[in-house]
Amino acid sequence: MPTLQQRQIQEAGSAVLTMSTAGESTRSIAVELALLHLRELEPLIAEAPELLVSTETVLAFATIRNADPATWQSWKKVLDKYEKLRLMEHMLGAAVAANHCELESNADRLIRLVFETRPEFFHDPDQYGWASIRVDGHWENHPIHSRAFKLFLLRTFYRKTGESPGPQAIHAAQELFEAIALFDGEENPIHLRTAEYKGKLYLDLCDRAWRAIEIDCEGWCIIDLPPVKFRRARGSQPLPEPERGGSLEQLRSFLNVDDQGWTLIRAFLVATLRPGLPCPILVAKGEQGAGKSTACRVITALIDPRTGALRGIPREVRDLIAAARNSWIVCFDNLSHLPDELADAACRLATGGGFGGRELYSDHDQAVFDAIRPMMFNAIPDLGAARPDFLDRTLIVEFSELKPEIRRDEAQFWREFEQVRPQILGALLDAAAAGLGNLPEVRIDHPPRMADFAIWMNACEERLGMKPGEALAAYRSNCAETHQLTLESSPLYDPIANLAREGFNGTVAELHTRLTRMVSEGMRRSLRWPKAPSALGSALRRLASNLRADGIEIQFSRADVRGRRVVSLVCASKFPKRPSVAVSDHQ
Repeated sequence: MPTLQQRQIQEAGSAVLTMSTAGESTRSIAVELALLHLRELEPLIAEAPELLVSTETVLAFATIRNADPATWQSWKKVLDKYEKLRLMEHMLGAAVAANHCELESNADRLIRLVFETRPEFFHDPDQYGWASIRVDGHWENHPIHSRAFKLFLLRTFYRKTGESPGPQAIHAAQELFEAIALFDGEENPIHLRTAEYKGKLYLDLCDRAWRAIEIDCEGWCIIDLPPVKFRRARGSQPLPEPERGGSLEQLRSFLNVDDQGWTLIRAFLVATLRPGLPCPILVAKGEQGAGKSTACRVITALIDPRTGALRGIPREVRDLIAAARNSWIVCFDNLSHLPDELADAACRLATGGGFGGRELYSDHDQAVFDAIRPMMFNAIPDLGAARPDFLDRTLIVEFSELKPEIRRDEAQFWREFEQVRPQILGALLDAAAAGLGNLPEVRIDHPPRMADFAIWMNACEERLGMKPGEALAAYRSNCAETHQLTLESSPLYDPIANLAREGFNGTVAELHTRLTRMVSEGMRRSLRWPKAPSALGSALRRLASNLRADGIEIQFSRADVRGRRVVSLVCASKFPKRPSVAVSDHQ
């Protein structure tokens, strides 16, 4: 369809469009182009009525309204049929003739000037309006009611008029653009830092030109206009332009971990490039001064650099949601403990789940946040006491003692890291590209929990510098360690193991009584010991998969012959000897 320019709509209001004495109209090229656009538009309206309020169509209507009143009247009927007449009349406002500009209100003039910049209005799946606007030669995406878009309106008006439109005009324009985005714009998902579209991955560079990296099975490249909509959270920092020819081995010297930890970190890094992929929580474990916090900053700097990348423990789930809204990689540093509520929320965020709550300044609307985020937790001293479902979703990386002779001062460390960061990022992109090519062929027999993560790291492992099967072996070993840690840390494990050798069949209340008699008075008073049958039932369900893997069959039946809910315990195989446990795991 022909595109109308600003000078063409100005011609529409000029004297050249007046009727001649002979009764024939003298049409400018602008009018002819407008009529051509409308003729081409007419057969498309039935299937796509939103085209009636597209930027080109609005300019066409503004052009013919005075130049060809008869055609305008016929199109008004079409607009009324599709319930867009009132919106169009409001958008057009007063005539745009050059000699009548002084009759426009500031709101109408602001709206007209914004339309001349050819913005795109759309809404996200949560029904919030967004605008794609052209700024200094590139496109940016902003919420219509954001401060950034408000400043864009102010800038646009000032550059054309040398004046300020005033707060009322800006508010009126924002409300109109929100209505257009919600009712006439397309629905587009909004992405933070990473995106996936038509089998390709995208990584937002967060630079001033709003460029992104496109990754497919053939490789990667930097593009100026990505096909997906990215948003920028406050504090987001730009990534360096990646360079080819690097190796992930350049990263090894900045991480104080053993071979298994190095394998798990590489798998975690490449998983962060795939949005929507359930990703285990990376837990950095080790003594004070082992470089855990620095390693978390290094990992974040490779994918999602930002100011204040490491956060303290959130006081409530809402703080965790706020962190996830504004960060692609969510990292919590120096956690003194892990509350159950936070552990549950972290599990949902790692594998995907919704969080809801009342919207601010609203009595009825609900704000919903549904997403998956890669997460890192640093220094959980009572990791063994964490919920079993949390431990099932973790990659536990042990950091070694950092010996004085290999320590570097902070400035030198980051100076050396910045020198190789572009090559390390390029190597990660190479691994992701190889993974996209290998992914259709990857098959895993008896996949572990979070199988999508296991399949993806298996597809990328060769370009990550691993041997065939090394990634899966390290992940299975990690799963075994977390499983054992869960059992060793549970106060229920020893009494249940002893009772299972004898066999048990009865109600949860009866089981609670038996188990309570088998432990010491100190354990019965412990906060970790279930004080009621209902608490015991919940704890047993969380432990059930770990107990079965350890040879203890636990079954819950709805009712016995007397109508009671019962639980049965039996040792399905020869019970293995329990290994010794480090004191720190019990504390």
